[in-house]
Amino acid sequence: MRNLKKFLTLALAVVMVVSVFAFSASAAQFTDVDENNEYLAKAVNLLSNVGITKGTSETTYGTEELVTREQMAAFIYRLMKKGQSVEGGANNTRFTDLQDPTFFFMISWADNQGIIKGTSATTFNPKGSITLQDAYTMIVRALGYEKEETLPYPFGYIDVAEQDGVELDEGLDSSVGYTD
Repeated sequence: MRNLKKFLTLALAVVMVVSVFAFSASAAQFTDVDENNEYLAKAVNLLSNVGITKGTSETTYGTEELVTREQMAAFIYRLMKKGQSVEGGANNTRFTDLQDPTFFFMISWADNQGIIKGTSATTFNPKGSITLQDAYTMIVRALGYEKEETLPYPFGYIDVAEQDGVELDEGLDSSVGYTD
């Protein structure tokens, strides 16, 4: 179970930096997934096959597109709910800037679980690009590494995300900064 959890979190970290929604299919079906990039192809296959990500179309995965904060909340929801997706619902958060009802339930769930905190007391910036440090923060919270105490943002979360046994940074290009 620990290895599966580690691999899922690692794969999620890779995809959050290089992709957006993708259809459940193999990487070979996506014309923008370089099969020679074994690490990316493996991550796309895993995450799309278990239902965490979808594609930007039936033939593209979106490897050149940035992941939005609302998409990351959906990835986290699907990761924690074993590929299940709940689209629609009501905005049951304090966030006044949510506009796409597709994400309302999943963002509300993540907010209720304490996985997301927003960019202010009343905003989430759903269409804003997710930064590596914020993605790390969401994943660390979702996986329960913050049980005993709140970690200092952002480096408390970064330290956990990159520690032995978690290693969300494994396979990431070294040029990717925490605020990218």
